[in-house]
Amino acid sequence: MDPSSNNYDSFDEEIRPPDETKREQLIENHKSDYDIEIEEALYLSIQDARENEIKNEQFEKEVIQNFLDEQCNRREKFRGLLLSLNKLCKFDKDIKEIYDFIEPIIEAYCSSFISYYEVDEKTYDKTFETLKTIRTNKDSIDMLKQILRVHN
Repeated sequence: MDPSSNNYDSFDEEIRPPDETKREQLIENHKSDYDIEIEEALYLSIQDARENEIKNEQFEKEVIQNFLDEQCNRREKFRGLLLSLNKLCKFDKDIKEIYDFIEPIIEAYCSSFISYYEVDEKTYDKTFETLKTIRTNKDSIDMLKQILRVHN
């Protein structure tokens, strides 16, 4: 590369002068009153739709959060009972049967898929007779009685 080509002064000669400024004037607004009213109504409608969308998103977030809170509360109420049954089902066949029967029902209830579950009277009696034999939180058993119902 030739050292003389690094001369920056030669670039000034190649730059063209700036364009002259142009003066433009906007055309007058020839819209009718009807067109102006339509544009105004459209603008207000779009603003209203945006506000409603924001409100709906906030409401949706609240509903989802309430659902998750309720699901967590329900699971917490049955956690002790399920843990007790899980520990004991390794030693007792009847408790294992009861655990295998009520665990999916409790899970469906906690996930809000069901509000109650109907069973025949024999299954209902066997379930709660077996649950009476273990030491656990009686409130969980009372809640389970509200979920399990005898089919008429």
